[in-house]
Amino acid sequence: MRMASAATRAGPDPSADRSACVRAGVLAGLAGLTVFLALHHVWITPIWFVAPVGALMAAACGAAVGAAYAELRPRLPRRPWTSIVVPLGVVAILAPSVVLAELGGPVYAMGGGDAATVLVPASVAIAAFVALLVTATVVGAGLGWIVGRTPRAAGRMALAGFALGIGPGHNIPLLGATPAVTKELVILAVVTATASVVLVLVARSLEPDDSSRS
Repeated sequence: MRMASAATRAGPDPSADRSACVRAGVLAGLAGLTVFLALHHVWITPIWFVAPVGALMAAACGAAVGAAYAELRPRLPRRPWTSIVVPLGVVAILAPSVVLAELGGPVYAMGGGDAATVLVPASVAIAAFVALLVTATVVGAGLGWIVGRTPRAAGRMALAGFALGIGPGHNIPLLGATPAVTKELVILAVVTATASVVLVLVARSLEPDDSSRS
């Protein structure tokens, strides 16, 4: 009985804590998608038709980010600073691809209405997207190692970086160095901030009871 009591006082089951973060990540991804579609509707053009596929991608991306968050959370600042550190991590992961897109010049041009033109060969456009995924994955792994100090944290953050490149960062190579880049970055910032706050707050509400956390 004493051993059981000691185990209970030791804290929540790590697997349950990780599950809470993954579920929070899924909800955060869906919240980010909703904000993205709403802003796109108001500021650019309605694209609600992508919602079904977008929801699957957002949920998968959110799950990957939530799993990474579970690994790093013990080393992150306490709330409310967590809600600031998380979006800064996303910025750090995607920033190199933004710089590369600006330096590389436009690959895609929007015309009137729904018209659009690809300005470079397909191989160049593909290379730009691959560069996004590679930089996001490498930076994610680096952050995971620096903060989490374990190979698993680095691996989870590498996967999260890859997911962020496919998810909220997918337009970076297309719209870099174009007049649309300002709108893109503003929308990306709002989506990132929203999803980050949802992740932190929902993970806290779903986690096993542990009075030692704030």
